[in-house]
Amino acid sequence: MPNNTNSDNANSASREYFNANARKYAASEVHRHGPSLPVLLAYAAPTPQDRALDVATGTGNTAHALSPQVGKVVGLDLAEGMLAHARQRAQDDGQTNASFMVGSAEEIPFPDASFTLVTSRHAPHHFLHLDRFLAEAFRVLKGGGRLVIADQISPTPAVQLWMDKYQTMRDPSHHTQRTVEAWQELAQAAGFVWTQHTLVPYRLDFAWWTAQSGCTPETVERLRAHADALSEAEQQAAGLEYGGGELVAHHEQMMVVRLEKR
Repeated sequence: MPNNTNSDNANSASREYFNANARKYAASEVHRHGPSLPVLLAYAAPTPQDRALDVATGTGNTAHALSPQVGKVVGLDLAEGMLAHARQRAQDDGQTNASFMVGSAEEIPFPDASFTLVTSRHAPHHFLHLDRFLAEAFRVLKGGGRLVIADQISPTPAVQLWMDKYQTMRDPSHHTQRTVEAWQELAQAAGFVWTQHTLVPYRLDFAWWTAQSGCTPETVERLRAHADALSEAEQQAAGLEYGGGELVAHHEQMMVVRLEKR
């Protein structure tokens, strides 16, 4: 039997963080309309015959985008505060085929072969056991179904080590920002066929990024010190942008990938 203590602790941290910041995420244009969303929708190729599941749906941005194009969509998330915003928006928009429920990405509460489409956007870097999520997504998909993911990646293992500390300082629910190669290995191990992927560039303003997560002034200074300790070449590799000698933004690649269960 696997020891679930670490997962429970990670889930608790994620739930606490996102409940505390739910209003900010609901209002965030980066999350609601960011450039990874149209790419994810194109890769998903939703149809009225689809029964879709959006894992770690947050305030429901991907589920809301899918709703007009699929037969039914369910948004799953650990944070009830986030789901409250998702439900309200569905009600306001008259989305009668969208529903939202509490549940874990690592233990999806649905029977085998329940869905033809599973999505997850801007979320898997929070998952403690990505292999469990991929196995669960594979399990709940019907044969011929697809899993479409958008998540931030690190260009190299060296950058990942630095970036994971940077991200976790800002948001304790962050777990790891994997490379594309690491994603490919895990997807193949879960039984998926990797059919296509692309990288979508994001520029995240430092002041917005730290305010979005409710960083204290002390945390902001720690983040700046962590960035300033890098050499100029390392700062460039990490995608850091400086202006007037001060960190003003960071650039990161968002991977969008379509995986298929054949």
